[in-house]
Amino acid sequence: MNLSARTRALAVVAASASLFAVPLAAPASAAVPPPGKCTKLVTKTVGSKINATLSNCTPVAATGGSGTGAFTSTGAPSGTLNITIAWAPGKGTTKTNFKFTTAPTKGKCPAGTKSRIKINGKVTSGTGVAVKTIKIGQPVTGSVCSGAKGFTLEPGTALTF
Repeated sequence: MNLSARTRALAVVAASASLFAVPLAAPASAAVPPPGKCTKLVTKTVGSKINATLSNCTPVAATGGSGTGAFTSTGAPSGTLNITIAWAPGKGTTKTNFKFTTAPTKGKCPAGTKSRIKINGKVTSGTGVAVKTIKIGQPVTGSVCSGAKGFTLEPGTALTF
């Protein structure tokens, strides 16, 4: 099922994006925001393989501003996925494990969206400069829209990590 493959791809991208964490300063009384994020996701499906590209990622020192990953979908509408994100040259990789589920509503996804996928997981390992900021055990979250042209982040949201 293409929808499931796309859903997983978005989940992977979301997870990858969340690995670019850099702590942000906040008052002691305020909730601490996630340390990193990516605000753009583009996917391309070739057969059963989904290629995902994350961009507008921060912190740039850990991610180089972008990352890529690929996976093969089993077609399930929900499940668990492991993905490795290769950050910009010289930045390293981040491996994540996350659960993805179809959300009950389409949220802010644009017209033509087939479904909205929620992603929740954690960073399991990494290499290079990225692993110094995107630490093992860090949470990964995101909301992805699945449509005829692939997966995108839900408008106004980011993949956080």
